Amino acid sequence: MIEVVVGHRIEKADGNYTHAKNARTLNIGFEGEPPLLAEFTITAKCSIEKVKLIDFQPEADHSLSAAGKATFQRWLAARYRRSAFPDEFERRLVRETKLAERIAKAVKPHGELITLVLFDVDEGQENSRTGQDDLYLLDIILLHAVAPDFDKAEEAANTAKKEIQTAFEKKLLNPESGKWQSIELRYLDVISEEALSYRQFSLVKPWRLEYISLGTDPQQPRAPE
Repeated sequence: MIEVVVGHRIEKADGNYTHAKNARTLNIGFEGEPPLLAEFTITAKCSIEKVKLIDFQPEADHSLSAAGKATFQRWLAARYRRSAFPDEFERRLVRETKLAERIAKAVKPHGELITLVLFDVDEGQENSRTGQDDLYLLDIILLHAVAPDFDKAEEAANTAKKEIQTAFEKKLLNPESGKWQSIELRYLDVISEEALSYRQFSLVKPWRLEYISLGTDPQQPRAPE
């Protein structure tokens, strides 16, 4: 048996579905003349018998680049990884404050330029938090592309940074006391793919932009990260 992911062609990519930022849906480009965009959903996988492919040849006009293949592999792997963040943290970010939705909205217009949204929650420690004054400490990195236009990608990431920073401060920062509630956004950095060190990457985890499943009541099934 062979497992197959069935996709379909699309006219325009959704920024939240590029670069494997969403574990359910992937928008990805194929090289060829002319190039094409395709969308894949993880639930569209099926198994077929190998012998049924004997009379067929692989597509010759379009293919994934090396970077595209790596992205596709990351997307498939994300389906089988369990959630990287505490349930209470996700509840606060997704359902209570709706800030996950604001992050996705800020990143979406720049999907091809912002490759990853990386979180460090409580410096990697598994803490049980209770009450508005028992804060999760959150550090965010917006990782942006270096090609084909570094400056454009950096500008896009900085635009998203301002929107996210404003959303957090408006929702969780008390203007009178200057104190945070529920989640404290300690810093929000913009870093290029080339500048992120291995040490930095080892301390953070990707935040998947699929806030909708946790934002409904009852919750929809959510793909593990």
